[in-house]
Amino acid sequence: MTGSSEALQFPHRIGLGTWRMGESRLARGAEVAAISHALQVGYRLLDTAELYGEGGAERLIGQALRAAGPVRREELFIVSKVKPNNASRHGTVRACEASIERMGCDYLDLYLLHWCGPHRFTETLQGFDDLRQRGLIRHFGVSNFDVAELDRWRAAEQRLGLTHSAHCNQVFYCLQARGVEFDLLPWQRTHTVQTMAYSPLGGGALVRHPLLMQIAATRGATAAQLALAWCVRAPDVVAVPKSVDRHRIDENWQARNLRLTAEELGKLDQAFPPPHTKQPLATA
Repeated sequence: MTGSSEALQFPHRIGLGTWRMGESRLARGAEVAAISHALQVGYRLLDTAELYGEGGAERLIGQALRAAGPVRREELFIVSKVKPNNASRHGTVRACEASIERMGCDYLDLYLLHWCGPHRFTETLQGFDDLRQRGLIRHFGVSNFDVAELDRWRAAEQRLGLTHSAHCNQVFYCLQARGVEFDLLPWQRTHTVQTMAYSPLGGGALVRHPLLMQIAATRGATAAQLALAWCVRAPDVVAVPKSVDRHRIDENWQARNLRLTAEELGKLDQAFPPPHTKQPLATA
């Protein structure tokens, strides 16, 4: 995109998502414990949003970070998102300040516009630039954008003459949802925009898929690990599965070391046909 902004580097290819966390007072203790456990296991990429539990998920992260012990802030990569209705220039700044206060994390490594809304992209970008210059965010990006929206976003960056640009688009991507491979992922590769996949386990359906279970059994792995390994098979894709179950958190984390063979990838392509792509999906 525009400018010569610093490259975006995630600490790991697997992170922890927090969607649907922070919605219940009764679940708060278990959810804080889950995030704390993830940090102990080795997770360093945490994904959240002001929308999740109306700030509740961010508060959970804040509690977990305060109890994180030896984990230093610079080791973490924290992502949050501004709601579209809040994404005016000043609204973006206020929303980010509130997110940082709820988490007590001093700054965000990546701040995203959650999806397109009523405010002009130039307003949101000016807010992002204000935050970056104040040191409250390191990088910015978008979520749930298609190619047409990314083109408009890029044009807004060029009109403003920003020295930094969007580095990430967070989208729904899994074996059951490969549509982004048709034109979105090729566009992002051309413009050095990385992909963050949410719901990489298909809302849990892939955990029980017979073919995945069959292939995984031959590798001493699980269907969930296979699905995650497939999702992050390309070097510019990271995944943020959400879980509050310690066993699942451990299982998902171990998937970062699993590499699929060409034969396994072929079987998965047959079961989950990819769209006709303009550009092949590079693998790690």
